[in-house]
Amino acid sequence: MSTKEIGLPIDLTLGIHNGTEIRDGKLQLKQVATDTSGKSIYAAKGSWESSVISIGDKVTAFQRVVKTMVGTGSNVDYKIYTKSSTNNVDWSEYVEITYLDGKINSPVGLYARIKIELSSTPMPALLTLDEFTDGKYDTDFISSSDGVLKLRRTLTTSLSLDTEASGNGYITRLHFQKSKYKKINSIVIADSP
Repeated sequence: MSTKEIGLPIDLTLGIHNGTEIRDGKLQLKQVATDTSGKSIYAAKGSWESSVISIGDKVTAFQRVVKTMVGTGSNVDYKIYTKSSTNNVDWSEYVEITYLDGKINSPVGLYARIKIELSSTPMPALLTLDEFTDGKYDTDFISSSDGVLKLRRTLTTSLSLDTEASGNGYITRLHFQKSKYKKINSIVIADSP
């Protein structure tokens, strides 16, 4: 995973994080999960916006943004923007910096803010939701004890003997609740009492 940091005297822990976090002093996309193999899964995109930076009489010091890139792969992209204000009330729009030399393209002002947007291309991850081996989802209609969650296709139930019937032989009964079944394909009586 790629991490980013800027070489301005600003505290990356301050400001507004949206899908980003600080890890080892560097700005990176937020870790949202861990896959089955223990590999970290990060947010697909995120941004960080600094608190107001008071430039004061050091306007000339705020000419460039210095960045250090760590572990940038082909699946990571970043954009750095700045905006400025002369009174901390009226702000210019965010403008992207010139990456070749880090030049700030915002108008000169006494106050500044920095915004960094990070994005990455999703990478394959192995996620196991459940192994379905302990039967915890077993019901009359669902089976989950053999490693697969599936509908039960064959239901076994006991017939009740009708003791009030007279004559030779016997009568058994079985009641189905129609609301519990979408359809019944067949009824097979395997054993007789």
